[in-house]
Amino acid sequence: MAEEQRQLGEETQIQKQYKEGVNYLRRMGFLDAWPMYERFKAGDQWPPVTERTKMLPRPVFNIMEYIQNHKVSSVMNENVKMLFSPQEFLADTDLQQMDPQLAQQAMLAQEAGEKFTRYSDTTWELIEQDEINEEVLESGSNCGTGIAHYYWDTSSKGGIKRPWIGDMAGEMLDPINVFFGNPQQRKVQRQPHIIVSSREDLAEVKRMAKDAKLSKEQIELIKADSDVQDEGYDRAKVEVTGSEKVTVLTKYQRKDGMIWLSREASGQMIKPENNTGMRKYPIAVFQWKRRKKSIHGGSDSEGIIPNQKAINNLMAMQLLSVQLTGWPKVVYNPNYINANALNNDPSQPISDTSPPGQSTLRYLTPGSVSSLANGLVEAFMDYTKQLSSAQDAATGDMQKGDLNATAIMLLQKAAGVPIESIKKRFYRFIKDVGEIWEEFWKVKYNTARQITLKDDDGQEYSEEFTGSNYADIGLNLKINVGPASTYSEELMMASLDKLFDSQNIDLEDYLEYAPQNVIPFKDRLLKKVRERKEQQALVEQQMQSMQQQMPQPDPAAEQEAQLQQQLALKQADHQNKLEVEQLKANTQLQQAAIKQPAQR
Repeated sequence: MAEEQRQLGEETQIQKQYKEGVNYLRRMGFLDAWPMYERFKAGDQWPPVTERTKMLPRPVFNIMEYIQNHKVSSVMNENVKMLFSPQEFLADTDLQQMDPQLAQQAMLAQEAGEKFTRYSDTTWELIEQDEINEEVLESGSNCGTGIAHYYWDTSSKGGIKRPWIGDMAGEMLDPINVFFGNPQQRKVQRQPHIIVSSREDLAEVKRMAKDAKLSKEQIELIKADSDVQDEGYDRAKVEVTGSEKVTVLTKYQRKDGMIWLSREASGQMIKPENNTGMRKYPIAVFQWKRRKKSIHGGSDSEGIIPNQKAINNLMAMQLLSVQLTGWPKVVYNPNYINANALNNDPSQPISDTSPPGQSTLRYLTPGSVSSLANGLVEAFMDYTKQLSSAQDAATGDMQKGDLNATAIMLLQKAAGVPIESIKKRFYRFIKDVGEIWEEFWKVKYNTARQITLKDDDGQEYSEEFTGSNYADIGLNLKINVGPASTYSEELMMASLDKLFDSQNIDLEDYLEYAPQNVIPFKDRLLKKVRERKEQQALVEQQMQSMQQQMPQPDPAAEQEAQLQQQLALKQADHQNKLEVEQLKANTQLQQAAIKQPAQR
């Protein structure tokens, strides 16, 4: 009975804290502003049609989406890597002079830094961190606040050599569903508690309640509800007819330096409060613009929406003026002209039965739209882009100028300076994420499992990993930022081409360091080049082996052979000379014999 009363009090406390969080967002105007920002970015920028405005054109020139997409892409345009390292580096000589136990601890710290660094690359791909970053940045640029949440997914299974159950997973949370115990405190880890609301399927929630060993009566009290007004967004307020969903509240609370987790639905505790074993909240918050005394940041939408409305209204007025004045109004005398005969077909005459000299038809001169309207639209767009750091130079849209690629790159670098502060806050957010990952590895990865890592050459290999072995190891985390733009790849290829042309590197080095995006099939080509090189080396080795196996010549015998060869050459030359002399003698005798009969 005391346990039920304790649970009832805990449930009441969660509900109360949740309602206080919703009321805070409502008083701050976030429940109305954030859905409006989302509608404007999606292109829904006009109020509902009324009887008086049904003829008004509703053009949309969505510079808000253009600016936000550009700035999000600019922030994500660089590679981000987590580098874990021991809090104290020790040389080999220092390790040899230390106490064996301390030396082992130092070596374990170095091993932890290397493994965590390499496994962070694998984790980045497994949980699709790039997609989470993009969603967080989009939420930040539109609403001012981006939130990432990491949790232990017990449905994940794997492993053949060493089977395992449970793995870390990540997601982006909308700030309208996250309620901080102290929203004036910007530091997440200093929050007294954090509550996350979500709409989940009723059957799944009841299954969780059954796993938590709730009684049948308590499970029956969990009922579907349609309380979606606090969800804020238009599409979140409309659910499929007949679907049964219930609002689930997940609460993280700090007690005695540890993080405790509980879940509740319909006033029933579907997951009793338990110690996660972690000292950090598994939630990271990113502020697009800092606002004093607030964990929620400021967004670009606040300053762009008034300009967006003005641009749309000016364009609508110009379009309406063209529609109204494109066909001037006709004034005619119905006593002499048939209204049905009025048309713009030049082949169809209009009969006029009025007396001579009496005016029966004329056109009204329409009022022209102000010539300042069009210039005002362009000025609004240019000023809005410039003040939002999304001018033409930053986006690369330089059609009006005759500039080369180098000049455009320099202009883009200068125009991107105001975004550097946003990038630095994003890197701080990634560091918070890395510290959360480190906490998960040390606490949740408490059994040996085979993981896939990459070496310095980018080749994958498998290794056994037990994160809890490094639970007492303190590590430093640094975020390394490297260029990933098209220009950096072009500069890299240009440098490789110069080194290859000057024969400072061979073909194998050229292919090894070439970007994968430039040579997609470089792995196969590099493998073929290495195989050919190995075959050539094998042939040379065999030739050297054959030469070594041949008997070494005797110097004396070789000299004697050379003398015999020279003697044989001299004898052959002497014999040739004798044959030549004999041939000459025979020739002279034959000539003499021929002359004697002739004299007789």
